[in-house]
Amino acid sequence: MNHTILIIEDNKDMRENTAEILEMANYKVITSDNGKSGIELARNNKPDLILCDIMMPEIDGYNVLRAIENIPEMIGTPFVFISAKSEKKDIRTGMDLGADDYLTKPFSGNDLLKVVASRINKSNILKKNFTKTIDGLNDFIREVKSLYELGSLSEQRTHKRFKKKDTIYMENDMPGYLFFVISGKIKSYKTNYWGKEFITDIYKEGDFFGYTSLLDNIGQHETTEALEDAEVALISRNDFIKLLYSNNDVSLAFIKLLTNNLSSSGEKLLKLAYDSARKKTSEALLLVCKKYQSEGKTEIAFPICRENLSSIAGLSPESVSRNLTEFREEGLIETVSGNVIIKDLKKLENLKW
Repeated sequence: MNHTILIIEDNKDMRENTAEILEMANYKVITSDNGKSGIELARNNKPDLILCDIMMPEIDGYNVLRAIENIPEMIGTPFVFISAKSEKKDIRTGMDLGADDYLTKPFSGNDLLKVVASRINKSNILKKNFTKTIDGLNDFIREVKSLYELGSLSEQRTHKRFKKKDTIYMENDMPGYLFFVISGKIKSYKTNYWGKEFITDIYKEGDFFGYTSLLDNIGQHETTEALEDAEVALISRNDFIKLLYSNNDVSLAFIKLLTNNLSSSGEKLLKLAYDSARKKTSEALLLVCKKYQSEGKTEIAFPICRENLSSIAGLSPESVSRNLTEFREEGLIETVSGNVIIKDLKKLENLKW
């Protein structure tokens, strides 16, 4: 794949010489002689990297950078200043604004190519889709460790196995780890004044949990417990902080990895608060079903006890049992040896009341 480089430089000789070096290295190059047209070229062409002079007519390089950062599709695109100014304060101004690197004129072709290749390789981590498995997590950490010189990141993560009903952590425990589900299912729940349990989420393979308390640096918001035998990887608080705050590219890639698995808890809670008991039961079934669903399967089976389902739905176990009986009679579900089998997923999803 030929990467596209945008050069924004008002000096014709410098612009053409830089373009020639990059084209000889098999990069596709587009050029602009001023900041205003450079911004439009960036918007229309989505280059893989931008080389930009600082002192230019109409719009200087600093304001070009500010404009580029306001283009959503350009987030994470490497931006390198090229300028004859070599004073530390000018370099610092550029880096403080969010530039990824700085080349001082005159620069050699070798220096140019090294900076361009390095910055493109690093930015590619944002475009890569790491699998939601322990191997994918380890690949991600290995890549950011080597590319961004995060040598203190741990090579190995502790893995823990939990039996069904084992507690991972309790509400109000001080957080020390980010947790990643390797296998099995984990439920998180809160308990009210009278000891009533309310399930707030269910985590499956590839999901992270426990990060909210790490960010807030306060006690855990809920208790987590294994719904079935499970294996969990523990990422230390120190590694979590480094991944989140050490570098913009790493932060964006790590947040992408985290948020791909966020459930719409707010929407779920609204539904459970205002729906009928029948609808609440169906929504609770669908919430659990999604954690067990596999592509190509017309019937989805999963183990869940009446108490857990009633906790998710916010209903009494007796009310849940009545609605499950109705669903069985209507051919929506079956229950076999403690497993619920969804027979008509579309009809269950489209229940109005």
